Amino acid sequence: MDMEKNERGLSMATEMFSSGSGYTAVLLRTVSVVAVALLMLTVTAPVAHASVAGTKHNFGSLSKADVKTTQNSEICVFCHTPHNSNPANPMWNRDASSATYNIYASQTVSAVLGQPTGSSKLCLSCHDGTIALGSMLNLPGKASPGGILAVTGPGVTSGMLTSVSTAFIGTDLSDDHPISFDYSLSYPSNTEIRDSATLPLNVKLDSNGQVQCRSCHDPHGTAYPKMMVEPLDNGAICNTCHDLRYWSTMPSVHSTSTATWNGLGENPFHEDLGVTPDFSDDTPALQSCVACHRSHTGSSGTPLLKGTNPVTQSVDAEEWTCLNCHNGNVAVKDMEPVFNRISKHNVKATVGAHVPSRAASLDPVRESAVNLGGNRHAECADCHNSHGTMPGNHKVGDIDGNIIGPNILGSWGVKPSPWPLAGTAANTYQEVDFTTTTAGFDNLEGYLCLKCHSYYAYGFLPPNAPSGNANGSTLRQSDMTKDFNVNNMSVHPVFASGKNKPPVSANINWPINGLGLSNTFRYVEFTGGGARAGYYNVKHDSMMTCSDCHGSSVSSDPVGPHGSDNKWILKNNTTGIGSLQNFCYNCHRRDVYGDQGYVGIYASYSRVSHPPDGLGVASPFYAIGADTGNNSNKFSNLCLTCHGGGYDAVDNVIKGVHGSNGAAGSSGDPLGYRMMNGACVESYTRPSTLSGGSIGFRAVAPLTDEVCNKDFSTTPVTISTPQVNYDCNIVADCSN
Repeated sequence: MDMEKNERGLSMATEMFSSGSGYTAVLLRTVSVVAVALLMLTVTAPVAHASVAGTKHNFGSLSKADVKTTQNSEICVFCHTPHNSNPANPMWNRDASSATYNIYASQTVSAVLGQPTGSSKLCLSCHDGTIALGSMLNLPGKASPGGILAVTGPGVTSGMLTSVSTAFIGTDLSDDHPISFDYSLSYPSNTEIRDSATLPLNVKLDSNGQVQCRSCHDPHGTAYPKMMVEPLDNGAICNTCHDLRYWSTMPSVHSTSTATWNGLGENPFHEDLGVTPDFSDDTPALQSCVACHRSHTGSSGTPLLKGTNPVTQSVDAEEWTCLNCHNGNVAVKDMEPVFNRISKHNVKATVGAHVPSRAASLDPVRESAVNLGGNRHAECADCHNSHGTMPGNHKVGDIDGNIIGPNILGSWGVKPSPWPLAGTAANTYQEVDFTTTTAGFDNLEGYLCLKCHSYYAYGFLPPNAPSGNANGSTLRQSDMTKDFNVNNMSVHPVFASGKNKPPVSANINWPINGLGLSNTFRYVEFTGGGARAGYYNVKHDSMMTCSDCHGSSVSSDPVGPHGSDNKWILKNNTTGIGSLQNFCYNCHRRDVYGDQGYVGIYASYSRVSHPPDGLGVASPFYAIGADTGNNSNKFSNLCLTCHGGGYDAVDNVIKGVHGSNGAAGSSGDPLGYRMMNGACVESYTRPSTLSGGSIGFRAVAPLTDEVCNKDFSTTPVTISTPQVNYDCNIVADCSN
């Protein structure tokens, strides 16, 4: 009834009862009130939902749908009957399916899931494909017994829905949103589900408080596609029940991105929600939840992810859900080629290995240490939380450069609690969530790496390193909490500040610029204008992350330890000066420390002038040859001849690169103090400004040695007094 009809009805009532007295007057007032109420209803009511007659649930012969019968024009009879119904409510005119269903399973669901019940079982009597659409308890007509009307159309065989129909659900519900569970068991034990008291009126739980098909769909039709009771756009229907951590509080870039698909590769979207019917104006923000999840035919055993493997066309969940967008066709950065590099976190090699869970009620979703260690894998979700991630990497070289970047927000890691004695690995941890990029919280990027690369996941037996040793032999991964132990004699500053920080006046060769040891970092190489960026930020008091060294060998690749053509997912030297393998020069100045065939004019800026034997270009450490200079060790990185890169035959790991607490070798001082666990070093005696020192080398057989290419044992290095530029005999000498 529209406004014009209401007004016409009110006028007619006024004319008919114009006397205005007695019964007539009362009736006039009554009609007037009713008419006004109808008028108000017309003005205030929302847009009417579609009638069932205009939906695909109209199987009558007059239906405009493709699936219908030619034998009868009735509509309601296909589901309802006024007599002999089963069940009585809602006067159901069909038998329930006798099928046993393979139900949804997830370790993150707090509710108890079982076989379909209630109205969902009624829906499945058509949608599981086991009963003909026209099968009824009572056929149309007077006192007609049960039977079957022939219903035909696309996706229908022998009157039943088949898998080629988009309406087919089947009996395997493991890839469908769970149904027939008590919503109260999910709230509040699952804090990512909203209180049932806050649900909109059109999102209905059944009389037992259970979620059913009817909670999302109205079988009689709605104003929204697929008979949804709320729109799919911007996650409206999903967000009525789900309140996922970080999604709206960060907010995630996936909830705000306006990027569009360029039409190449796999279509990352499966529901066209844009105005243009070709997905060209769909965005992650518009798609929201359905950009990554499908409530029906999602991947089994996961949160209904929907990534499509472009080779097999199968739904392979984790990595392809990300890579269908992060391949340069939606997101700007093309991640897919990086995972094809030789050394990588191999996300494409595992399917279904990432198993998030809740350890207890109210816990956030995490992956257990048992699964991380016993089911070794790498997936995008191990490092990134798609519900919390934001654009941007950590600040390379910043004094807070070990803090996570925005792209790690929402993820989690483990913090040694406490850090053990120097030289030992931690075996107790605190799980920490990354909720901010502000310094001062438990949000170090290294904590993210520790959850896979430490005792937390290893237990007492670390797994083999995919890249092996420098010579390709089998090698175990080291425990990072032993390497980077903050109590060690020397560490790269991932979890704590570095320990070699002498006063700015320690070395008389340093220019009077107040930078002190920073003169030996690339910080002073920067000559351009504007803000410093990347490795040019690095100073002696900077902090760092694992990804400052581990990342792609191709500088144009997206940042992060995703993949590299170098072993151990190592970066190349990006300075354009020196060999590609000598990635140490990304932070440390080549003209201070030199490399093959090169002696820097600023060699006296370091504590011990390089080369340490004082022989300049004649030094075997700098000579050009098959087994000298950068080729003096199997890492092809000159620095690792003396600093880090040694082989620990007891634990079968590479030692000293991350940090060290190594004891003295055959003589001299502890090798860990200056990270002197080099590939070829045997012993080290620290020099001072008053006394010389020395470096002793192992006797090796170059062809069979794991890490060293040359036997330097016959040419020990003596460090004479003039080559020592400042004292550093104890930690106190080297700290300011």
